[in-house]
Amino acid sequence: MARPTSLAGPSLRSSSTSEIDKSSYFGSISKSKEDSKESAKLPSEGRSSWSPTEVRQVPAFYPLERSSRFVEADLSKVVFRVSEANRLLSIYAEYCDKTATATLLTSENVEMHLSLWRPSGKEEGIVVEIQRRKGDSITFHRYSRCILDAAAGDIDIHDHVGKNGDDIDAVFSRKVQRMLTLEIPKDSGSEAENAIIAIEIAHGLVMKDRIDARQLGLESLCLLTDPKKTGLTTAVIASRVVLLGSARDVDSKKSPPEEALLCDETPFQEIRQALLSLIQFRRIGNGDDFGEGDASSEESEHITVLHNLALAVLANALDVISNEEIESTFSPDPEIVPVGRARLDTSESISEQFLEDSLECSENREIMKTLISELGKAGMKPHNACLSAKCIGSLCRASDKARKRAKELGAKNVVQTALDVGTRTHLKLERECNKIMTSLTNETRSNNTE
Repeated sequence: MARPTSLAGPSLRSSSTSEIDKSSYFGSISKSKEDSKESAKLPSEGRSSWSPTEVRQVPAFYPLERSSRFVEADLSKVVFRVSEANRLLSIYAEYCDKTATATLLTSENVEMHLSLWRPSGKEEGIVVEIQRRKGDSITFHRYSRCILDAAAGDIDIHDHVGKNGDDIDAVFSRKVQRMLTLEIPKDSGSEAENAIIAIEIAHGLVMKDRIDARQLGLESLCLLTDPKKTGLTTAVIASRVVLLGSARDVDSKKSPPEEALLCDETPFQEIRQALLSLIQFRRIGNGDDFGEGDASSEESEHITVLHNLALAVLANALDVISNEEIESTFSPDPEIVPVGRARLDTSESISEQFLEDSLECSENREIMKTLISELGKAGMKPHNACLSAKCIGSLCRASDKARKRAKELGAKNVVQTALDVGTRTHLKLERECNKIMTSLTNETRSNNTE
């Protein structure tokens, strides 16, 4: 009688559809709370390196995921390729040397588990396997394909990132942009009206009691404030709503009542209030806030995702305002924005008005101080730190007052520490911190020159 072939043999693929409990093969190390606490105590320097000395053999009758690859290379080379891919793709990784595994978290909140295996038989090489634990499956496949290609040496990850940027959707976004340019130009008035309707729909979702609805609403705001996804006109309107709680310019608040907006702006103000509450207090409205010590709570896990999304919305909005000349890119609709004014707002006036309003809406808690504090947690939460750095950089580039206030709060030291973390583990964080340092340095030089 012929001996049955192991599923972990040369094919490295499973043809069986029966469910097998894989948790027993991962060992108690990767899932034990004790090891999680020990890894949390490690300094940031220890988290950025991965140096497993042994790799477990693929267990018999263990069906490898389709997202796996056999690599004919030694362990050290595979480890370097994988860790470097994680750094350049800005994936937060917690490595375990003992089991040769890693827990990965992308900026899109996709959680993955990466394992290195030694194949059964006489093959010399390493099997790299990636499993999706949480998050969008399409985004997972984009990341896993890129990591596996880098591990196998099929692509040069440095050239890949240099060509396509650090955005995993860069190629897809460029295709969408080309399609948008082929469309018939839209009327600015109808586009502005559609933007207002979309923002009101997002408001309805954010203000619901269900956490899944709130998450969907925040994800909608992320899209609306991204000019690559919705166009510049819509992004500018949504960014004004996020920062000012209004679709009007700052100066329009001084206009006569008959020139005010024809639409009710209460939803816009509630959107801004909800975002500030999530960023500064980890709550929406007057609900219970969930601090860092409540990690075991299921609600806290959801609030952590909402907190990240709120930071992403704010970062998009500030980036739109600071990088685009509103006067030349946004033609106001007379039914939405008052007419007869001498000028539209500049990025500086919008940023400074946002800083003032956020102080009033957040129980006198300064948003700049909160963002710097979030940046100081780069070792544990680099994705949030990256978004905070993007916010700080946009504010500093747009406003001299914001730049001076950031220096008074000791931003330079915090940014330098976060920059060290980003240099080792997170490319996006490194780039955003470099932008802040450039802004602060230029401001210092201009003061010395004067």
